[in-house]
Amino acid sequence: MATEVELKLSLPEFSVAAFIKLANSSEQPMGAGQGDPLQLENQYFDTEDLALNKSHAALRIRKSQYGYKQTLKNKGKAVAGLHQRGEWEYEIDQPEVNWSLFPAELNIDEKLKNAIKPIFNTDFTRHVWIKKYGKSEIELVLDQGFIHNQKKSYSLCEVELELISGQAEDLFAFAQELAALLPLVPCDINKAERGYGLSSNISFYQAPDFSKQFNASLDLNLFLQDALTRVSRHWDQFTQTKDWWKVLILSRDVQAIEYMISCLNSFESLDNALTETSELSASWKKLKHELIELLAPARVIIALFVDEHSNSRGLSQRLLQILTNTLNDNVQKWINSNTFGRSMLLLGDYLYKFGEQLNTQTDLNNYIWRHVDILMIRAVDMPVKQFEDLQSIQTLAFIYKRFDHDAYKACNQLVKQHLVVMGMSDALGSSIITDKDSRAKLASWCRRLTVEKRRLQVAREQLIDVM
Repeated sequence: MATEVELKLSLPEFSVAAFIKLANSSEQPMGAGQGDPLQLENQYFDTEDLALNKSHAALRIRKSQYGYKQTLKNKGKAVAGLHQRGEWEYEIDQPEVNWSLFPAELNIDEKLKNAIKPIFNTDFTRHVWIKKYGKSEIELVLDQGFIHNQKKSYSLCEVELELISGQAEDLFAFAQELAALLPLVPCDINKAERGYGLSSNISFYQAPDFSKQFNASLDLNLFLQDALTRVSRHWDQFTQTKDWWKVLILSRDVQAIEYMISCLNSFESLDNALTETSELSASWKKLKHELIELLAPARVIIALFVDEHSNSRGLSQRLLQILTNTLNDNVQKWINSNTFGRSMLLLGDYLYKFGEQLNTQTDLNNYIWRHVDILMIRAVDMPVKQFEDLQSIQTLAFIYKRFDHDAYKACNQLVKQHLVVMGMSDALGSSIITDKDSRAKLASWCRRLTVEKRRLQVAREQLIDVM
């Protein structure tokens, strides 16, 4: 068995031409090209009840212009797009699984062998480069095509950096250089998961159980890994659906990560090996503020959407239609700046190097929980000013939810009530709506501002009661 170590990155389709142009430039930042692109057709197999998927394995036959290969992979693990998993791969003469090639110790059930059938296909064009970087040799590929079954299809555009030899740290360093040139974002969703998702509500992601760790020994490494995974998946969902609610959730996740990193950066008793956090902290702080600015034009829309005391969803959708072009232009600029992708790579690199050591820092654990208490105080004693005022509450809501804490519902309700009050305050001076009926509905909604401020105070008191 070989252990596959690769860093998977999503690339917007509008950046493919720029990627190819950069790769073929005289500087060769991607390395040496490996000839003509490969035309790859991949058939994935499983049983009717998806037994292979349930055992966290994926089986495929790949056809290229050079012949056939059969491959079996297990799930492994993924951190900020870095995938490490077992892989068994063999060349075959025809597009049929040759079970005899797999080692006997895999102990593959005979019933499974007889029950597999085609499930979905991934067909794409692959460009390949080989890069010598640091102490490593890295294969860089660009895959563009489709994942499909008989009923559905999903477009594919991603970059993979696979370690041929050397060390995984070089994958992160090389990816950072590329992410400064192109809007590459770490992704932990592989092709198999996307394929299974065409016909089943399947996710390879399993949330860790942190419920017993509140005010106890926090596995900060696992907590940050999980937060990174959530950020990655919320972003992926937004890119596929253009559901702006996913960006709001992503923003909350980013605020929680930035808080944890700021605790690391301000904690003076860290072991020397763990103190490389100043660049990391600055990058995530910048990302947090960029997301706040990105969402600012949508504050009224968000408030209308979360308001539980008004039939305002229709008005929210109408406003979203009016603002869609502005929001999309803003997100396009934000994608191209790529603070997002670079911040994720910085944290992924840090966790890969030092993550296991974080959990030996008992004083750090206590330091973080003291700051959680401070966050709670801010959450219940905060004036309604800017969107930034929500940072403490949204961070607290994220933390409470991960730890299955009783205070989550009260904290989340406080977040929603802040959003409503701030949205109404913004709407009072808004001139975005031009039709008479919508203006009247928005004005009617804003007249409830005094009532909503009282509800805000009630939400604060409810959080205090739960605490």
